[in-house]
Amino acid sequence: MVEEKTLLSDSYVVFDLETTGLYPNSGDTIIEIGAVKISDGKIIDRFDELINPGRNLSEEIIKITGIDNEMLKGKRNEEEVLNDFMNWVGNIPMVAHNAKFDISFVEMAFTKYNLGNLKNVVIDTLGLSRYLESKERYHNLATLVKRYEIPWDENKHHRADYDSEGTALIFLKMLQKLELNNFKTLKDLYNYPFIVIRK
Repeated sequence: MVEEKTLLSDSYVVFDLETTGLYPNSGDTIIEIGAVKISDGKIIDRFDELINPGRNLSEEIIKITGIDNEMLKGKRNEEEVLNDFMNWVGNIPMVAHNAKFDISFVEMAFTKYNLGNLKNVVIDTLGLSRYLESKERYHNLATLVKRYEIPWDENKHHRADYDSEGTALIFLKMLQKLELNNFKTLKDLYNYPFIVIRK
């Protein structure tokens, strides 16, 4: 019998997306996927790729992300990059901050390109923060890096590779807290749908 991995020894892909806007159902698409793979409490691999959306970005998105139209020239399209990303992920649980947003774009891409159904477990660090720090008012990424004493450069915030690594370091500290509260394995979180939003 294979022993079930503990929360901290398990493997996860912590990811973040930058997009052309907020609404995948209205035609907004992914312009960057950044992710880190963690196992046994350490970052073991990285994925980061810009995506050409086939149209110009709005000035607002350029200002928020620091990604401009010139940077996306000659980059691969959403379907190609997402395919490679999901092959890199495999069946590992996926983690994101405010994961419903990021997953909505992934699931829309699965629908657009007939990729089947997303089968990965998805964990939301926003819901996890609200559970672990229920008395705290703020749970955004900029607040959490301070709370968990993660080195952070606000000028690099809103780039997918930087945000995914920051989220991963926060997530590892959250897992330590969960283990202190007698959460042993990933399945122990399944009863909390605001933490595990897909299982």
